Amino acid sequence: MEQNKEKIRHILQYYYDKGKNATHAANKICAVYGPDTVSISTAQRWFQRFRSGAEVVEDAPRSGRPVVENCDKIAELIERDRHSSTRSIGQELGMSHQTVLNHLKKLGLKKKLDVWVPHDLTQKNIFGRMDACESLLNRNKIDPFLKRMVTGDEKWITYDNVKRKRSWSKSGEAAQTVAKLGLTARKVLLCVWWDWQGIIHYELLSYGQTLNPRARMGGSIASTV
Repeated sequence: MEQNKEKIRHILQYYYDKGKNATHAANKICAVYGPDTVSISTAQRWFQRFRSGAEVVEDAPRSGRPVVENCDKIAELIERDRHSSTRSIGQELGMSHQTVLNHLKKLGLKKKLDVWVPHDLTQKNIFGRMDACESLLNRNKIDPFLKRMVTGDEKWITYDNVKRKRSWSKSGEAAQTVAKLGLTARKVLLCVWWDWQGIIHYELLSYGQTLNPRARMGGSIASTV
């Protein structure tokens, strides 16, 4: 059964007056009245209001949904999924897009671009890869299939003009300086195949040609682009 919101706020004020922090207060309340009675973010917002001098915890009598209740519900949705859009929140709570934006601003929330971090393998992933490697190594001891494997790859190589001209200069005079040309837009495709002993074949395709996908399975087939 959902507890009276004003009752919960009075309990929050009691813990605030005792000098406890918001997390401690929220955990104590949820331990008594249920795990979803009050969120830590809600407790933190009320503690902030108490610090600013607010003493009234009752909702003001007025029509419409209270602002505090709106903020609490929006905060709960954000905690559930931090990638939630303002329009999806508005549809779920029956609010306009601008109203959701206003409440998010009051909560001090704004969208930030996620930061890329290296992918961490789980223990299951790590052990799975170790098992696969060990299985392949054991198989290679019985049937050395790794020595029969041929690998191929390709690499774009840009033209680099390294040709220099000679100019006449007097004896003891420094040679003329000429700016080196940068890399050109022209490039060729280097295709290389190798086995366990090293490179077994390579070729440079003519300008304007790329490797046909069938060449990956054997043979050097070029296609004009």
